[in-house]
Amino acid sequence: MEVFLAGMLIGLAGSLHCVGMCGPLVMLLPKSSKAALTSVVYHLGRVTVYVLLGLFFGSIIQWLDLRKFEQGFSLVLGGLFIVLWLKSLFSKNAGGGFISDFVNAHFGKVIKGNLLGGWFLAGMLNGLLPCGLVYGALLASLGSGNAIGAVYFMLGFGLATVPAMVLVSLTKNIISNKIRFSLNKILPYWLLIMGVVFLLRGANLGIPYLSPKFENNVHKSGDCCKPK
Repeated sequence: MEVFLAGMLIGLAGSLHCVGMCGPLVMLLPKSSKAALTSVVYHLGRVTVYVLLGLFFGSIIQWLDLRKFEQGFSLVLGGLFIVLWLKSLFSKNAGGGFISDFVNAHFGKVIKGNLLGGWFLAGMLNGLLPCGLVYGALLASLGSGNAIGAVYFMLGFGLATVPAMVLVSLTKNIISNKIRFSLNKILPYWLLIMGVVFLLRGANLGIPYLSPKFENNVHKSGDCCKPK
């Protein structure tokens, strides 16, 4: 439950970035008699991708049993967040490479018939878009150390981003491109905060919750090693 709530907290904190990043796609949702159902199905597809990503990478982490190296793992995660932060500050390339090209090429095709199944696939494509916020949440989910924890974390993260996205679809004529661009500028600060949090956690400072002391799993030699 704590992992789920942690994911929701990060999702809520990053919701404004979602508005700027994925707003244009969400605005394509139709206004019709089944608009509400279409929106639910669309976001269900998006959250499904987040959960599957959590399951995949969480399974790898569980198999490697990185909890034995929790302190070092926290430091690595913090470093990765800092790298993402720096990249978001200095990268001038708005493109997302192969994945973005794939999503852009197929998004229009799957929604062409305005069928619920097509909108579910469209949501899944939306979830595949390269996004620093999603990458950050995925990295944070790996801190649980197991697949189930990562799944719950990403489920909470995905569900927490839904209200802001629904609001965008309902106010598509109010939120301008300039506002969405401004909201995109929030992401670097979020990545920086997460980087600092994980670096502090791995710093072993003995601060409850923020930088707890890690137990030493190395067993020191005892009486068995004394000479007879």
